[in-house]
Amino acid sequence: MNPFLRVLAPLILLAYQSAQAIDVTVTVTGVRNAKGKIAALAFSNKEGFPDKPDKALAQAVTDARKGTVTLTLKDLPAGKLAITVLHDEDANGKLKRSIIGLPLEGVGMSGKPEGKLPPTFNDAVETFAKSGKATIPMKYW
Repeated sequence: MNPFLRVLAPLILLAYQSAQAIDVTVTVTGVRNAKGKIAALAFSNKEGFPDKPDKALAQAVTDARKGTVTLTLKDLPAGKLAITVLHDEDANGKLKRSIIGLPLEGVGMSGKPEGKLPPTFNDAVETFAKSGKATIPMKYW
């Protein structure tokens, strides 16, 4: 094989794999009631993170159901993503917060956000190399 092609072939394969769209199935656990909607958002950077749908790469919304809800985020780029979920109990499309900024509706995210308020984008990042799954517990204050 040509030495140039020997070097170039793996780079082409890597670029092709990176460009492929993936789907991520998000299982949300601990939903406290069937009021409103459950929304999932995917971000590739901190802009808009954690609750601005217009800045998300993808979003999925379904009716709330007590217990466990599953949504699928489609056509995401493979790589590092942060996924957030919201239990929008009043179905107004916004995260309701207290005067001091704590969420008044349920929230959750991928990664290891525990112990920090508020969690950062980097706390929530996970790597999705191919279509995958994320289980995210809902948290209520």
